Amino acid sequence: MITNSPQIRSYAYKYGFIYGAITVVFSLMLHFMDQTYSGSSFPQIFSYALLAILIVMAVLNFRKDNDGKLRLGQSIKMGMAIGLVGAIITVLYIVLFSSVIEPDFIEKFGELVTSEQLREKAPQLTEDQIAQQVAMQSQFFWVSYPFILIMFCLYGLVIGVVTGLFTKKA
Repeated sequence: MITNSPQIRSYAYKYGFIYGAITVVFSLMLHFMDQTYSGSSFPQIFSYALLAILIVMAVLNFRKDNDGKLRLGQSIKMGMAIGLVGAIITVLYIVLFSSVIEPDFIEKFGELVTSEQLREKAPQLTEDQIAQQVAMQSQFFWVSYPFILIMFCLYGLVIGVVTGLFTKKA
C-alpha cells in the first residue's frame, strides 16, 4: 500500500505566504499610522516571533498530517523554506514600498531614524560624520536585500532544528 506523505513545499508556501501577508499588512498599518520612522524595535521583534510561531505550527501540522512521523531533516528543510519564502516576500515588499508607496523612504529613514540613533549611541560624532554615515547607508541600502534572505534562512534553520529536536518521531 502506497501512502502519500505530505510535501514540505506546500507547507513552506502556505506558511511563508501567511507570514508575508501578515507582515505586509502590519507594515502598511504602521505606515498609515505614521509610525514607519518611529525607530522602535517592536516591528522586528514581532516579525521574528511571528516567523518562529509559524514555523513551529507548520512542523507540528506536518507531523500530524504525516501520521505522527517527523525527521529532523524535514523540520530543518521546512524551517529554512518558510524563512526563504517569507524573506522573498519581505524583500519584494521593501522594494515596492521604497519605490512606489514611499519613494523617499531610504532618505527619510536615514534622516529620521539612523541619524537619531547615531547621535544617541555615538555623541562624539559631528553632524558631518553623521551625514556621511546616512549618505553611505542610503547608497548601499540594496545590500540589505541579500542580508535579509540569508538571515531569514538562518533563523528558519535554527527554529527548524529546535522544533525538530523537540517534536521528531521516526
